[in-house]
Amino acid sequence: MSKKFITSWFYSRLDSEEVPAGFFGNKIKKVYDQRSVDFEVFAQRLEDTYNSFDEKGYDVVNVVPVVMGTSDQCSTTKGDYIGDVGFSITRGALVVGKRRED
Repeated sequence: MSKKFITSWFYSRLDSEEVPAGFFGNKIKKVYDQRSVDFEVFAQRLEDTYNSFDEKGYDVVNVVPVVMGTSDQCSTTKGDYIGDVGFSITRGALVVGKRRED
């Protein structure tokens, strides 16, 4: 007999972009955005989890976001430090499935 409930979780990387680097700008550097998750990866992992549950005979009954907090320094246009601003972004999810009753 299979379990009545199952869980799975996933974590998504931060959004990033490639920018020129080096003295002449002839190198490429990957820069990560601390304020945004890679939503293409996030959506694909969520879809994969839903489909996996469905194939196993489970319905998704709950999705709990995995949220992480961080802060950013704020300064004036002259560069004077004002303070920090705290914020959080959703980096993943915990998905709960319940076995379908036949």
